[in-house]
Amino acid sequence: MLPGEGAPASAVADGVVREVSAFDNGGFGVYAIVDHTIDGQLVSSVYAHFQSGSLQVSAGQSVGVGTHLGNVGSTGQSTGPHLHFEILIGGITPTDPYAWLTQRAGPM
Repeated sequence: MLPGEGAPASAVADGVVREVSAFDNGGFGVYAIVDHTIDGQLVSSVYAHFQSGSLQVSAGQSVGVGTHLGNVGSTGQSTGPHLHFEILIGGITPTDPYAWLTQRAGPM
């Protein structure tokens, strides 16, 4: 996703922050992973490459849909500013995030 450097990234659903890294020392750089229960199923959302110093949440924190998690950046193994976004079914199995979000989007 290319919303522009510094753009806020927000949680896609209510959940609990499972894991964060505020340090630019891995492939994802500065990131957050949020666990959600959706239709009785564990679904995790991954948000990576935040700007250094922009992380707004901590592990174990409850978040609501739209909660500001961090700002788009280029930390970690990145070639330019972007939001690396994943949806993991059962917390581990990747699925197409666009199709998953589109299927669950409310009325506009």
